[in-house]
Amino acid sequence: MANWPRLILLSVVPLLVAVANATHPIIHSAVYDGIFRHLDWWINLHLLNLVGFPLVGFACYFLTQGSYSPAAIVSRIAGAIFIPFYAAFDSLAGIGTGTLVRQVSRLPPNQSATFEPVIAAYWHSETIMTLAIIGSIAWTIATLSAAVALTVRNRRRWVAAVSVVAFFVSGWARTNLMSPDGSNIAPAWWFVLFGIGAAMFLVAKPRTPAVLLALAGVLFGAAHTMPTGPLGLICFSGGAAFAEFSRSRE
Repeated sequence: MANWPRLILLSVVPLLVAVANATHPIIHSAVYDGIFRHLDWWINLHLLNLVGFPLVGFACYFLTQGSYSPAAIVSRIAGAIFIPFYAAFDSLAGIGTGTLVRQVSRLPPNQSATFEPVIAAYWHSETIMTLAIIGSIAWTIATLSAAVALTVRNRRRWVAAVSVVAFFVSGWARTNLMSPDGSNIAPAWWFVLFGIGAAMFLVAKPRTPAVLLALAGVLFGAAHTMPTGPLGLICFSGGAAFAEFSRSRE
């Protein structure tokens, strides 16, 4: 039988986080105005993410529990890195910026205009960007390594090779084929994603968990906003569910 509390953590929780972040506002150049239009939900969503994203990280960490292959160990280490770094990034960028916008919005108009460039500078600060990059890289490594760990032994070398290529190709595509906020995606980016999934389908066994986990790593690693973030968490949920039911049958 499936372990239902474990299955809820691995599959249901990521789905709930995906649903919440499907409503994540997209902020372009005007940071103050963009957040102010959604201020209450912006802060509440990021308070939810303060719990949700670490739970997703724990789900990824526990996905390979009981396996001590090198890939499983790498996956758990990367998952453990993802939890604090991504939670810190989302809290600073979300709750921190939202709180600043709320306080500035209470000032007289002639004073609030003075602080808007400060909020934009905070939003684009090197500290926040560094935390986001480390957390995203850790997530991608964790899910790709989990795909390797959950593959039968005689196929792992091939899945590992595809995972390494997928990691570097997806990083290049994120830099060159997407806008910084993840809202504007070139069609070529989706072809890269399809190619990674197709390559994993050809070499992995069982196919479904490996393909879905690889897609989860690339999608959510690109951005947690629409469309990639929720799609990535849905893929992770499906991959984890397939892996768990396969484990229970064994």
